[in-house]
Amino acid sequence: MRHHGYLTWEARIKILLGTAKGLAYLHEAIEPKVVHRDIKSSNILIDDDFNAKVSDFGLAKLLGSGKSHVATRVMGTFGYVAPEYANTGLLNEKSDVYSFGVVLLEAITGRDPVDYGRPAQEVNMVDWLKTMVGNRRSEEVVDPNIEVKPSTRALKRVLLTALRCVDPDSEKRPKMGQVVRMLESEEYPLAREDRRHRRNRGVNSEIESHKDNSDTDGSDIQGSRSESGR
Repeated sequence: MRHHGYLTWEARIKILLGTAKGLAYLHEAIEPKVVHRDIKSSNILIDDDFNAKVSDFGLAKLLGSGKSHVATRVMGTFGYVAPEYANTGLLNEKSDVYSFGVVLLEAITGRDPVDYGRPAQEVNMVDWLKTMVGNRRSEEVVDPNIEVKPSTRALKRVLLTALRCVDPDSEKRPKMGQVVRMLESEEYPLAREDRRHRRNRGVNSEIESHKDNSDTDGSDIQGSRSESGR
């Protein structure tokens, strides 16, 4: 995905939406479902029209409906692996959702998931972005190489979707079919009832603020040191 130079915002979203649809098919449309286990930007192939195809199924795992798998050896790429899989070996489709969320944040920011060349507080892209959003600085995370910046509404919608995908609690992550609908929707992907339960979480304070503003005034609103296969 990186080999096409500096992509426009619209091209990035088209690629990511196509990727999300592919993962939704693998997770929800076939039985047994397929967990890819190595979703990352370099495994997303695109044509000249920015149509996306998920590649490299060398680590893929077949799982029955409602099943999880406990791996004795964690496979995947550093920076993209879901925390519960990295820590316990527990694998299900929500592991792919987390990895997709990292790719989504990569597309937004133009940063690698882990970059030791950056200041300590910016090494981990996910943690840095959560801090920026929590400090109401979400407009500053957009890749500076994107010439025409997205509207505030479009940016917030994609950020909200990505943050739900990288939730440390796998149970709170959406299914990929839901992610597709979030990316296609003009509305915010965080339901009002969810906002009540998450009001005290710092990273969501900025999210809630923008949601409230949009309700009242209608204003508009993407790894280094990878270890693939390890």
